[in-house]
Amino acid sequence: MDLVQIAKYIGFSLLIVSIILYVFVDPVDRLLSYQGPILSGALLGWYVLISNTPRDKFIETEGEKIPIVSILIRKRAPLFMAIGSLLIIPWLMPQIYPMVLEIQWLFVLSFLSEFLGGFMIGYIVPSLKFTEKLLLFSLGFAGDTIYLLLLYLASGIFHVPSQLLLNSVIVLVYGIKFPEGVVFAVYIMKKIGGI
Repeated sequence: MDLVQIAKYIGFSLLIVSIILYVFVDPVDRLLSYQGPILSGALLGWYVLISNTPRDKFIETEGEKIPIVSILIRKRAPLFMAIGSLLIIPWLMPQIYPMVLEIQWLFVLSFLSEFLGGFMIGYIVPSLKFTEKLLLFSLGFAGDTIYLLLLYLASGIFHVPSQLLLNSVIVLVYGIKFPEGVVFAVYIMKKIGGI
């Protein structure tokens, strides 16, 4: 099984798990499961680009084979990144989150918006250079970590008890953030020839 198929299965699995979490779990876990639709969207966006490009339409640049369409949309990458971020970030704001929990159609819209934002970013990632990918991941990782810290410190704004939040944040950090960092570190090591 190749990497593209693995990305497809992980993307769909994350999407299904995210839907289940969004529908059936308590608000604390739902608040912390925002990464699911974003990551599944990003994986599926990458998968759609790679799987729908014919094999003869790939070129090698910086030691990686990328679709020609990635080079064509490279100039639009900042625009896609900004739109993707704008689709994701508002739903994580403490002023909007309590409304999302109470209004069902807003709840569905937030999930779809996060998924679509992740999809746009995942679709554009192959067009980025290695240093841009490194910067994007580093900013995302730092932003995510800061968000979790602020979430804990200002848990009252989200109407969530801090002790409940702490347990979930610990699981999130060790269950998702740490493995995510390890995978990216392996990618960097392979890219610079360390592995």
